[in-house]
Amino acid sequence: MKLKFDYIVVGAGSSGCILAARLTEDATTRVLLVEAGGSDRTLFITMPGGLPFVYQNKRIGWGYQSGPEPHLHGKVIDEKAGKVIGGSSSINAMIFNRGNPMDYDGWAADGLKDWDYAHCLPYFRRMETFEDGPDAFRGGDGPLRISRAKAEHKLYDAFLRGGEQAGFDVTPDHNGHRQEGLHIAQSFIHDGVRWSASRAYLRPALHRPNLTVLPKALVTRVLVENGTAVGIELAGPDGPRRVTCEREVILCAGAVNTPKLLMLSGIGPADDLREVGVDVAVNIPGVGRNLQNHPGVDLQYGTRHEDSLTAELGMLGRARLGAEWLLLRKGLGTTNFFETGAFLRTRDDADFPNMQYEFLPLTRQLRNGRLVPVPGFQFWMDLSRPKSRGYVKLCSKNPADAPLTVFNHYESPTDLKDMIDGVRLVRERLLRQPAWRKFAPVELNPGPEATSDRDIEAFVRRATGTSYHPSGTCRMGIDADAVVDGEGRVNAVPGLRIADASIMPRVITGNLNAPVMMMAEKIADRIRGRLPLAPSDALPYRATR
Repeated sequence: MKLKFDYIVVGAGSSGCILAARLTEDATTRVLLVEAGGSDRTLFITMPGGLPFVYQNKRIGWGYQSGPEPHLHGKVIDEKAGKVIGGSSSINAMIFNRGNPMDYDGWAADGLKDWDYAHCLPYFRRMETFEDGPDAFRGGDGPLRISRAKAEHKLYDAFLRGGEQAGFDVTPDHNGHRQEGLHIAQSFIHDGVRWSASRAYLRPALHRPNLTVLPKALVTRVLVENGTAVGIELAGPDGPRRVTCEREVILCAGAVNTPKLLMLSGIGPADDLREVGVDVAVNIPGVGRNLQNHPGVDLQYGTRHEDSLTAELGMLGRARLGAEWLLLRKGLGTTNFFETGAFLRTRDDADFPNMQYEFLPLTRQLRNGRLVPVPGFQFWMDLSRPKSRGYVKLCSKNPADAPLTVFNHYESPTDLKDMIDGVRLVRERLLRQPAWRKFAPVELNPGPEATSDRDIEAFVRRATGTSYHPSGTCRMGIDADAVVDGEGRVNAVPGLRIADASIMPRVITGNLNAPVMMMAEKIADRIRGRLPLAPSDALPYRATR
């Protein structure tokens, strides 16, 4: 690489695509964007209905696992993360959730004053074009095209009507004034195709002569000279290659790979680095700590074949799905199937929703070693505000080795109690309503025999997976234990910045893709020396106990 760069952005994912696009709007700013994966221009990535195939494709994922998890009987859990242009925005479920306004106000209360909801909302608005049009909470001319699901299947309606009958509200826009309640979902889908960070931000910028994109390139460490980050080292068939920059290295590699890369560079907890033979450049104990995620389980129910969406997904149905999408960009190929959901509180003393539900009018089960469709429906429920904290550590100093990732799910007894209560909320409130009677649902998982808290706890520990929302491993803050400041600058290492989910102080209440994009937009303005967008005076709903 003989070209000269001002900035090197590591990771072409949700935040990296945005940083590269926004920084190169200044024609004199030279940016190198480095990505370990290859092209995202494939059929199954583009088609929302191809989501199951994307999840199963090992060539476009990092293949990481968490565990053994000490509070889940040593269970090991697959963790999806995109190794492809667009990163996880190219492989995720395309669910658009901003989080709760009180998430960001909580960050501000801990000293990050520019990260309250009033300062974040203008960036959420700037980045999107919402299908229903702009208002005080929603944007109308941003790069991201956000659609509202049709939710036409009768089981979606039963979910919403049953929730109302149970005493919950259906909020008209859970990304607007009020998050709490049941909702019709919104997604990163437009005109029947996935609207990833790559499609929204990077592709329109590719023609710029000041942007260089380097795919299929593994960054092995950040180069630090005289205490300052000056570039990166890349793995190569003929040995490592060095690429330098004049202003900053910006890490956008995610909550697992960003701390991994810092530690490989000698930036992290000194004792942990010495254990694996890495020379310590800067002792920052918080690197890799404070790991958070959203643990969850599937609650599955059986119905008559004709009442479930599985009736439309037989061999002929799947052929029709593909044909309608290819020819017309219509039909079931244009949906991610997560078309309704809810943010609810399982206990009265929760300040705001601690449980997220995503409803599917179909389900599958493992039978005789095969995952087969079963007529029915399911609730994916995850714990949105976990107290448990885990860590990311190096297993060796070999950059090709996966790090050790342990979430410590249910280390906190409160987390486990909330999950048990979340199961009971579905069973004892949502499904005991008149809207469900004509479907006569039969519980498949955990099963009607699991009645006591002990039974449900056993199910939760056995069945827990995650929503693939790792965060917090390079925490923002104003205290001595924080890894970065409120602008993403790494403490004690000039020239090094982070702009991804790893800098979240606490994980937000919802899916991470939209918040990470907002954070990237906000940090891009700081890097460019632009005045931040003026804070919003729109007043969101505040939950009361």
